[in-house]
Amino acid sequence: EEQANRYRLSQTGLFLLTFAHALWSWPLADAVALFGGGATVAFLVEAPAIRAGLFTHNLRPKIAGVPVTILLAWPAVVYPAVRVAGWLVSGAVTVAVVAAVLATLADAVADPPAVADGAWAYHAEWIPGPWYRGVPWWNFAGWLVVVFVTAMLPSLL
Repeated sequence: EEQANRYRLSQTGLFLLTFAHALWSWPLADAVALFGGGATVAFLVEAPAIRAGLFTHNLRPKIAGVPVTILLAWPAVVYPAVRVAGWLVSGAVTVAVVAAVLATLADAVADPPAVADGAWAYHAEWIPGPWYRGVPWWNFAGWLVVVFVTAMLPSLL
């Protein structure tokens, strides 16, 4: 339970910090698009994947199997990736591509310890392909897509 509390606290803290920064430094519509839209996109991807048995989350509270803090964490990871990408490249699509790569690399660092700690677990051994420290390739592919879509939201809305 102590480990779960640490994850909940860190995910909530990351959300509050990044959302506050976005509200301070971005137009309100962009911040709402990325954070509100990003949580929605994350839910629309995570909930069906959980129902399909690809993975389970062990953090609570949950909405349709998706921990609330995970919904907060998705846009909180995307936001700094978008901001860094915006320093490196220009154009909404290029920024979204670079942000997707940056956030996916961050996930490659953060996800294996979370799996080892039991915060979530992957179950789809029947999907062929490589795994990296307990995390299947399709998780990283999913990150690329979800982050790209989320990063595009401010320019689309």
